[in-house]
Amino acid sequence: MSAQYARRCGWTCHLPFDTAIPPNLRHWVTGEGSLTARLVAASECFRVRRLFQASARPYLDEWQALGQCGREPALTREVLLICDEQPAIYAHTVVRERHARRDWPFLRGLGERPLGGRLFVDPAVRRDPFQFARLLPHHPLRQALQRVLPAMAPVPMLPARAPYSGAAPASCS
Repeated sequence: MSAQYARRCGWTCHLPFDTAIPPNLRHWVTGEGSLTARLVAASECFRVRRLFQASARPYLDEWQALGQCGREPALTREVLLICDEQPAIYAHTVVRERHARRDWPFLRGLGERPLGGRLFVDPAVRRDPFQFARLLPHHPLRQALQRVLPAMAPVPMLPARAPYSGAAPASCS
């Protein structure tokens, strides 16, 4: 994601301190290593609920980050990471179709398994510095989350992060 475009869409390289994340939970969002592995370790029962996976047009603030000339369809995967029967993370992953076929063929067969479990064992995956955004009610990613978890509608702002770029999947979780 280019720095200029990221700023224009509200994405920055720092998680603002005025977000809804309490200080003791900030490390869950900004920490090194696999967030999925940390969630598994912190819960007695971890599972993934796949909500959507198909070819779809990326959101406006995703297609340029993917290096696409326009809003061509991309492989889109949305899941809930659930810890002890409580939704913990809503993850939205977008991968250019040609990268999904060539570099990430396992994506189509993940089903209810976490993507994080595959990314951290693949030497071809690189994590760029996180980009963070405040998802206000009008943002399409926020609207997608609210369709799944309507109880989130009254929350005025939700934080998001995008950890991967280049040939790796661009993801907000």
